[in-house]
Amino acid sequence: MRILVAATALAVALLCGASVAVAANVGANDDSAKHLDDGGAAVYAEMVGLGLEQTVIGVRFVPSEAVVIQQKPQLDRAIAAAQAAGLRVVLAVYPYPPREIEAGLSSPSMFAGYVGVLASIYPEVKHFVIGNEANQPAFWRPQFDASGQNASAPAFGPYLAAAYDVLKGVDPDISIIGVGLSPRGNDRPAAKNNISTSPVRFLRALGAWYRRSGRTLPLMDGFSFHPYPNEATDPLERGYAWPNAGFVDLDRVKQALWDAFHGSAQPTTVEGLDLHLDEVGWQVDTSGRSGYRGKENVAVTDEVTQAAIYAQLIRQAACDPDVASLSFFGYRDDGLRTGFQAGLARVDGSARPSAAAVQAAIAASECAGAFRAWSPGLDVLGAKVAIGGRVTSVTTRVAAGEDARARVCLRSTRALETARRCRSVAVAGLRSLNVALRPPSGATRRVEVTVQFAAEANRTRRTLVVRRALLQRDPFP
Repeated sequence: MRILVAATALAVALLCGASVAVAANVGANDDSAKHLDDGGAAVYAEMVGLGLEQTVIGVRFVPSEAVVIQQKPQLDRAIAAAQAAGLRVVLAVYPYPPREIEAGLSSPSMFAGYVGVLASIYPEVKHFVIGNEANQPAFWRPQFDASGQNASAPAFGPYLAAAYDVLKGVDPDISIIGVGLSPRGNDRPAAKNNISTSPVRFLRALGAWYRRSGRTLPLMDGFSFHPYPNEATDPLERGYAWPNAGFVDLDRVKQALWDAFHGSAQPTTVEGLDLHLDEVGWQVDTSGRSGYRGKENVAVTDEVTQAAIYAQLIRQAACDPDVASLSFFGYRDDGLRTGFQAGLARVDGSARPSAAAVQAAIAASECAGAFRAWSPGLDVLGAKVAIGGRVTSVTTRVAAGEDARARVCLRSTRALETARRCRSVAVAGLRSLNVALRPPSGATRRVEVTVQFAAEANRTRRTLVVRRALLQRDPFP
């Protein structure tokens, strides 16, 4: 229904000659302002002057200090200053450090209690992001169990559920935004470092936990995603290979959400779940600039390119009705180069070219290209089949653009009967697999191979591929 309404509105606007504007709220995810003497009042005034509408402020729950509101005096000043400037305040709350989670010092009820206290202390705050990159070991451990199955999603799910219930109990009008998902993960339990989970597979595991839990309430009102580039030298158009995802791969994220939750009490984007891109940034070269220390630890782009990409981000987000907000990380740079330098302002407070570019893009506030109406895919992504071999052995090569199950069946004729042999295999995404089947003795050279693919993320998504071939005879009798 939502897709139909959006498409109808678009058609009416075009017929009337109107510009199409589905602009997201643009802001900055920045903790630096709360450490300033004025609580960030001057910085927040600058942000408002550029047209920014929200600020995302991080708040950590430290399990070993469960009754302590971390940096509360700074939070008091920053929240008051941001709201006085006219910004919407979003509190991004997450358990930290991961070693305390791994050690069992935390629990969903402890975390939810902490979040509930925050909501009671700051009743003016109506938006909470729950979680921060739980698919990364820097924020959640362990990522996998002893059998190699994802452990972070089913462990994080109860935290999100408990926080949702407590926050709605404090104020039903509070918007709960989960999960703060990282755009990348290697899905390698035995990796030497950065043992992490890709966003698509994390959502699959989260959805599986949710369905097993029997929960009849949602987990979230909105979904938080961090579409950073793989490298800061990447253009906006360069996304990620499945199962990772960047800004240009948002349809992949929407599909993963739909596969995980459709038909449950948790809405997907089809039923109105908003996307909040509340961390995104392209780091820039700061060499020769005063106020910066240390050596750069990643590849960086230049300021002019960053400005162009940021304006492009805003314009393209305006074309996607599912994107509710977009926040750059952060507004002002870290001074230490091992930190993050992707802000609209340099460490000394001087404006980058991206500040003017963002201001102009917000002022235009219209879709610059094609309107992005999305609907769920019903097929298996990238299903491919090729066959070959001889009359004594038929090899079928199967591949898919995602994790899938494939049932491969060989049919051949012999005298007056038809023989059929089948084999089921697991196909890892973006990898091919050879399946050998031996026809019955005396079979004709004409064979038919049918392959029924079913997506691992959602077995109702199926693709049937049929191939026929005339096999070669064996070179020797």
